[in-house]
Amino acid sequence: MLLIVNTGAKVVNSEIYVRVSIGTLFKLGLVDLKVKETPTSAYLLQYSPIGCRASCGFCLQSHRQIQDTTSDKLGRVTWPVIELSKLLEKWSSVFTRICLQTIIKPGFHLEALEILKRIREAGETKPFSLAITPVSKTILEEARKLGVDTLGVGLDTSTPELFEKWSKPYSWSIYWSFIEKGVGVFGRGNVYVHLIAGLGETLREIVSAMKKIYSIGGRVALFNYTMRGYSPVKIEYYRLVQIARLLLENNLDPDEYIDYEKNTIRKQIPLNTLENAFYTSGCPGCNRPFYNESPRGPIYNIPSRQILEEYREVLKRELEGIGVSM
Repeated sequence: MLLIVNTGAKVVNSEIYVRVSIGTLFKLGLVDLKVKETPTSAYLLQYSPIGCRASCGFCLQSHRQIQDTTSDKLGRVTWPVIELSKLLEKWSSVFTRICLQTIIKPGFHLEALEILKRIREAGETKPFSLAITPVSKTILEEARKLGVDTLGVGLDTSTPELFEKWSKPYSWSIYWSFIEKGVGVFGRGNVYVHLIAGLGETLREIVSAMKKIYSIGGRVALFNYTMRGYSPVKIEYYRLVQIARLLLENNLDPDEYIDYEKNTIRKQIPLNTLENAFYTSGCPGCNRPFYNESPRGPIYNIPSRQILEEYREVLKRELEGIGVSM
């Protein structure tokens, strides 16, 4: 029986509809699909027939981007709509974690808690990640009680000017306060701040934003800007940003290693695990296969060891352009 419903469906009574990434549905056996890599996390997204009330200029779920009720893309991935109850009837604990991403709509924070609760009641014991816009400390504490151990915060932009340009909701200062609030609830190292490379920032600006995030106890999940299936971000630039993130993960200052004028690495990086920089970054167990890139390449965020080995020679050439050898 086909469980996926038309994207124009409406919520009736207490039924909740959610979007689910096509890879997640494939791994649960709900769709037939040819895939190169499967997701290690289950990815769920809140649903509204008119999209998210935010106006983020880079997001296909923003109400300003949705042209009709059939828009089912986020990144390069299709996210069909399904009744939560139908999804949970077929649920199988085949993921390392469950990631719920929210949108802004009336009561979204309460619905998010209800979704997490119902997944738990279905027998899922794996940890939850919750990606959410600024909400109260009470909501965060309730989420933690339901098994959320990592928080995702979509700051996305690297400067207050870009925050305004791309029409992010709330304000730059509210987001930073929320990051600090999240660290207070979930602990240092358990709040992942989403940053998108390629929104008009300089390399120095995005590294500066990352340094601030790590200084207050957060961590960074990197994305390359992608719109309607295409990413204009230069791969050499993205590799530098990834290396900067890995340096910060290892308590090293990127400023000592990056030449911001020439956009190159200026001295040897004292890490034996440099290739880890180029894997998908985010919560533990998050690989987001081909969320921001085509399998044909360039592969900005490498989802697995197998894909890394297949891509290794291309990666070596990419890194040569910034003064790095593997």
